[in-house]
Amino acid sequence: MKRFLEWRDDWYLGIDVIDQQHLRLVDLVNRIAQSMEAAERQSGAEGASLELMLKLQDETRCHFRDEEAFMHDHDYPAQTSHHREHALLQAELRDLVREIVEEKRVLDFDTLISLKHWLINHVIESDLEIARYLEKR
Repeated sequence: MKRFLEWRDDWYLGIDVIDQQHLRLVDLVNRIAQSMEAAERQSGAEGASLELMLKLQDETRCHFRDEEAFMHDHDYPAQTSHHREHALLQAELRDLVREIVEEKRVLDFDTLISLKHWLINHVIESDLEIARYLEKR
């Protein structure tokens, strides 16, 4: 079975702790996709998808905290704007989860695609800038 989100080697930052967290986030998105497929096959399995969304929200919060500490420790010059991006991404994810919990939004394939792009864009645009900065130092 093909994974919903395939990790690409050119997304590695070369910062082991952050790369491992990125891999865990990708794995969670894939587990959400698998859970959603299972829920389509059997009614009543939607709770597992929501539980994984809550785990994604928690893992993302921890990842952003660790990434910000790393940027601070390495005097990354764009850490303030990167922090603002983290705050915005966390707010978007928190709102998405809240809307799903309150049944104002359905965890569907379109939502999953949005999550996929949300994660990929942050890694390949913002986080790769950290790696480039470290290479120049």
